[in-house]
Amino acid sequence: MSEIKFIGGAMRMQAYNKLKVFLANPGKFCLIVLGDRGSGKHFAIECAFKEIALDAGKDLCLEGLTFIEPADLPEESIKLNELFKANEYKTIVIENVEELTDEQQRLLFKALSTSDGTFGVDEKINLRIVFTSSKDIDSLRTGKDLLGLFWDRISQLVVEMPSYKKDGSEILKDFYSTWEKMNFEKTKGYKHLSETPKNVKLEMFLEDNAEKFEGGFRDLDKIACLYFNYRIFHYGNEKRILEPTEKKVVESVIDDFFSKSQMLGGSGNDESIFQFEVGLKHHELLGRFKMQMRRWAVKEYDTIKEAERKLGFKPGSMKNYVETKVTTNAKKKLNKP
Repeated sequence: MSEIKFIGGAMRMQAYNKLKVFLANPGKFCLIVLGDRGSGKHFAIECAFKEIALDAGKDLCLEGLTFIEPADLPEESIKLNELFKANEYKTIVIENVEELTDEQQRLLFKALSTSDGTFGVDEKINLRIVFTSSKDIDSLRTGKDLLGLFWDRISQLVVEMPSYKKDGSEILKDFYSTWEKMNFEKTKGYKHLSETPKNVKLEMFLEDNAEKFEGGFRDLDKIACLYFNYRIFHYGNEKRILEPTEKKVVESVIDDFFSKSQMLGGSGNDESIFQFEVGLKHHELLGRFKMQMRRWAVKEYDTIKEAERKLGFKPGSMKNYVETKVTTNAKKKLNKP
């Protein structure tokens, strides 16, 4: 796993420290990590796993980390056991748990029934299971998004990553941590522009608009990148940080972020824009489009069943909307300089 470090203010660090403890719980109880999109669930799990895996033994099932989307999770017990077996002594993270079909939930319910810390339907295997969701906890536990019995089984331990919509008081700390994470000083020829920005207008912009940052930490990444690149644009050959030029940089960042960089408001469904990739065959593009449409539909209509009804699909049609694997030739094309 690449070198990564968790960042954030006090509330975010408190949630992260809780995650580390729960992720390594000796009983291997199920853990669900909640938080709005962009709150850093995936990143937090990666960082926490890296930290605790250093001192963990084989019995804690922390020898590897595998992230799985619902569309890639089997609905048959034999295939689920094969997946478990391939990840023995590892931790499986099932992301976007609310997108699981009823069949997948029932199968997992059986597989997660344990008295000795092992999991599986036909064969018991040593591994650890974690789930994530961007849904509100009330919609998950009231049966709106998940079967009641399934929620009861997977919610033994719960961690929620904070979002700026609920509390933006630490956004400045988070932004400066994000800037540090970017390592702009390593950019050849521009070390002189990597100094952390200390600008009142920027700080006011971040604090005043915290609740509008739908993308959470991803939005802070964008703002940091915009700031650094607009420094390159506005400073030219100038080698010193100057207040008048910083003012131009901030104005450019603010203008670009809300008018161009941030997603257009509406339903808040970030799956609504499909990006085509050069080098992929038509069936690979179609596979990716179908998978994204399924994710978009679930976020828009809450469940696969309701999405199929609203969109005019036959029942069960969208469960097969999974991503087509990229061919070797396509990968070569994509990796060409």
